Order: sequence, then structure tokens, then C-alpha cells
Amino acid sequence: MARTARQILNALSRSTNVHVHSTTELAAHVDSAAAAFDKKRREKGQEAVRRKPELRPVARDEHGRSIELTPWQVLHAVARGYVLGGQGMGRGLAEHWLSLKFCEALYGNRAGAMDLTDKGRTSESWYKGMQARELAVGFGLAVAEHIVQQRYPDHIVSVVDTSTVLRAGWPLSVSQRNKTARPRPDYLIEAWKPGEPSKVTFVACRGNHQKPSKRTGRTRSTTIQQLVKGAERTEGMQIGVWNTTPCLLLSTELMGQGGIVVNALQSPGESLLPLRTPGAPGNADEEIKDKSGIPYPNAIRIPAREGRRTRTVDGFQVGEDDLGWFGQLLARTAAAGLTAFSGGGQNTARYLTARQGREHYDVPTFAATSSVDDADIEVDATKFVGTDHVFRMGSARIEAFSGMAEDLYGLIKDGRVEEYRQAAYELHCKRPNSREAGKWNGPISFHADGTVMALSILPIRRRRPL
Repeated sequence: MARTARQILNALSRSTNVHVHSTTELAAHVDSAAAAFDKKRREKGQEAVRRKPELRPVARDEHGRSIELTPWQVLHAVARGYVLGGQGMGRGLAEHWLSLKFCEALYGNRAGAMDLTDKGRTSESWYKGMQARELAVGFGLAVAEHIVQQRYPDHIVSVVDTSTVLRAGWPLSVSQRNKTARPRPDYLIEAWKPGEPSKVTFVACRGNHQKPSKRTGRTRSTTIQQLVKGAERTEGMQIGVWNTTPCLLLSTELMGQGGIVVNALQSPGESLLPLRTPGAPGNADEEIKDKSGIPYPNAIRIPAREGRRTRTVDGFQVGEDDLGWFGQLLARTAAAGLTAFSGGGQNTARYLTARQGREHYDVPTFAATSSVDDADIEVDATKFVGTDHVFRMGSARIEAFSGMAEDLYGLIKDGRVEEYRQAAYELHCKRPNSREAGKWNGPISFHADGTVMALSILPIRRRRPL
């Protein structure tokens, strides 16, 4: 029997467990698969592929055996992850509301674990490919943010699309399409706290629909291959000294045994960005320009190791002299993501450089694709402003809202990024959370950066007589 709109929204609000699998056995399987892949390349006369060395499990106290999430929190992560990922006239629906098509795909099974609904298990291959790609971003980022938050519990985490960041600094002699295909992490997570250097973590996340084997109880070949590829992508970018930036590699099994399973490995390290002083030169309120001339060929210097001499290889290298600029770039790109998520349009443009796509937010958009920050909701005496979208779920009309706390959004609109960060940090423990928002009649998800995403059923519209 088909579920009603109210039943679907209730399921989106219900907390369930997402199992996280991270073991030494998993790391060993990835190392073995990588070695077999390199052996085949050598047999063909090709060089071995560079990957993150020393992959290991994530510490148990950073994830436990499972993480409690609502399906709506996962879709909130999808929306935030893609908000700056694409550019062009279709950005309104394609970026803000990309996650809404999965409203009926997730629920909590009888064991209390996150799982795919019957509708989510549809056999259409085109849908499965899209679902694996996009839900992997949601689950991967949700788990990665949780892990980074456990590592830095007194910080706020921001997620930035790596491709958007790289456009500002690396030469455009190669087409954007080919440049994006060069190995690089999918996302950068910045853990920040006013008055302290930010910490950066690389994230690579993929997903698959591979079903567990009846004979062995599980089949992990696709997952293993995705983790191997993740180790290759994250090795393609370095901040400061080689191999000092921590990485999280995640592969989500959407049809794992017992429900959805996120497989996770890490490459340890610590990458600190220079401390910025509000009001002083180099703060994030200052407009920055694209940096021309940062090389890609032979940019990364790998020190002597395992009997090999010091060598240089291709890659995206943020050198010591560029760390201050890169910190500004991350903070401003994150601010652009906040305004885009809230329908800010030209407010988004002010935080992007020319090569990052500023012009896409400075021009008018087509009907049905624009987002305007003229909507608001109130939850537990806190007003949130942003943009909304109305869509159908059967006969029910559903309103989706994405935005920010009004006081924080006002600071971002005025170009006061450093002041926003100070205010967001001071208030993040006082903001309402999903469990306490009892007066909101629908799924709602809050994030410590001040963003919120919510659904509600609109009143039935009476037909006008013909």
C-alpha cells in the first residue's frame, strides 16, 4: 500500500542508525586490491598509481559502531554538498532541491537501521546510478562531518566542494572538464573556531548497490574498488608538506546487510591554516582574486621514502606561501555556499572569484530555476530566512525551505564573514535542534553553521468553480 504524504514526512523525521564499518581487515583488503591493480599496470609497462599511504581504520570513539541520523539530515547534507557543485542557469532547482527526489527512498527498517524503501530499490539502472552517486554524498558527508566533529568537538565544521575551490588557483590551460577529472578529493571539511587556526580534512565519498552475497554474507569488491579510487583522488591534492593533511575515504553500500552501511578508512595527519585576525589584512571579509600561475605539473614534492629518492609529481599543491590566501578562499567559498543555500543570488556572487563562476550569480535566471531569499519560518522563537520551493507528493502540496538564522544571514549579506563566524560559534549551542523543534510539523534539520532545511504540508487548496 502506498504511503501517504504524512507517513513519508514522519519517516523522514525518525532517527535511525547508520552502520559504520571501519576495521583493519577492511584496510588490508584495500591494500591488497591496490597491489593487484598495480601489478597489472606493471605488466602493461605502466607506472603504479599514486595513493594515500598508511590507510587505517577510523578510531572507534570517533564513530562507534553506528551513527544516529534521520533520513532528512542525510538529504540536508546532500543539498549542502551540491549547492555550489554545478553552475549555470538551472542552478535554482538543480542545486537547492536536488535532494527532494529521494524523499521516498529512505526509512528506518524493523531493526532500527537506515535502509532503502521498496521504492528506493527500483530496478531502473539510470535511477540507481544517480541514487548511488548522490546519496553517497549525503551519507559520506554526514559521517565525515560527524567524525571531524568528534576530533574537534569545540569547533564548527564547514563543507566546501573541492572543484569550486580549485578553480580559483590553478591554470586554465586545460579545459575545466579535464581539470576536474584530475585526481582530487571530492570535498574539503574545514573545522574552525574563532581565534584558532582552522583544520582541514580531505573527503572522498562514493556509493554502490552491490548486494551481500548469500554464501559469504557480504561482497565488498565494488566497495573496495571505490576506496582504492578514493585513496588515488585524495593523493592528488596536498596542503603544505606532503601527506600531512588527514583524509577520510568513504564508500556507502546502499543495500548492505541489515541496512545502509558506510565503509570508512582514514589517512592520518593534521593540516593547519594560518590564523586570521578580524579587521587585519588577510581576513575573510576582504575580496580576493584568482591566483594565476599556481603550477600543476611537478608541483608536489615527495620526500625520499622506501628506497626512492626525493621526486616531484603532478598535483594540486597549496604551498607554504599560499596558505593564507587558501584560508581566505575556503572561508569565502563556504560563505558563498551559505548564501546559495539560502537563495542569495548576488550575495553569493560577492564571495566567488571570476573563475569560480561569479558571473553565474550576477545575471538573471530563467523561470522555475531561480532562488530568492524572500521566505522565512520561525522555530522556537528563532527566525530563519531563505528560499522555498513547492512540489507535489501525490495529491499533497509540500513546501521545502532552506535558509539560515536571520541574524547570521544578515552578517553574511553584509560581507562580514569573520563576524558571522564569531556569532555562529557563540550561538551554535543555543540554536534549536531537530529533537527540540516540537512545534514544527514536518522533518527539519539544523546545522551548527546556522543553516536549516525543512518540509511541511501546505493546506488543501479549494477548487474554484468553473
